[in-house]
Amino acid sequence: MTRVSIRPSRASSCIVSALVATLLSAPAGAQRRAEGGAPSSRGSIGIHLQLSEPKGELGRNTGNGFGVGAYALVRLDPNSIANLRADLSFLTYGMSTRRIPLSGTGGLIQLDLRTTSNIVSFVTGPQLLGPTGTFTPYATALGGFSVFWTSSSIEGSNNEQDPFATTTNASDAVLAYGGAVGSYIRVSNGTHPVRIDLGARFLRHDDVRYLNADRVRDAYNNDRPPVPIRGRADFVTYYLGANIIAF
Repeated sequence: MTRVSIRPSRASSCIVSALVATLLSAPAGAQRRAEGGAPSSRGSIGIHLQLSEPKGELGRNTGNGFGVGAYALVRLDPNSIANLRADLSFLTYGMSTRRIPLSGTGGLIQLDLRTTSNIVSFVTGPQLLGPTGTFTPYATALGGFSVFWTSSSIEGSNNEQDPFATTTNASDAVLAYGGAVGSYIRVSNGTHPVRIDLGARFLRHDDVRYLNADRVRDAYNNDRPPVPIRGRADFVTYYLGANIIAF
């Protein structure tokens, strides 16, 4: 059995430092909340546009990804210093389309072979809020799981997004852990206050199987099933969205 040695990464160290700094600022935040009310009430929801940047081994094998995410935030104390956050995100880090002829038609019928590589992550953990106001920083520790998968589909060249055959080329579910830092910027003070949410999240996956563009291309050129890469997969996700105090 291979023994994995875990050493703190620079991103992990930054997240821990942010958590400590946020916790140290909590007394001032509590005083302001007592004067003006808790900024997150009992709970809020958020939605993001996301851009991922792979790190380390994953960064050498893949490029940037893009996607969307959503989360729910529930306060754990009257001053909303401690909160519980649950995140769900979907990212696509690889996409290709190849035009191929339908066998037996002499090239008169053309098909599109589309291959996409994706990551869906569900993580949860405590979130600490700093001093409230127009600008409110936060830091979060997260743990959960991610699913990496690549699938291919066939569709007519004039029937985009209407595939008639689909195959999952590779998939793997793996534990994920890390954290996030960011800030809320208040833009509305109505019945359900709205805040811009800007931040970055780091997730680490110690042992996962996934495909990249080179493995997909090699499988296509050699007419054989693709061989997944196996190893550690870390990435930072930068996100921009809105947070709405819902209840």
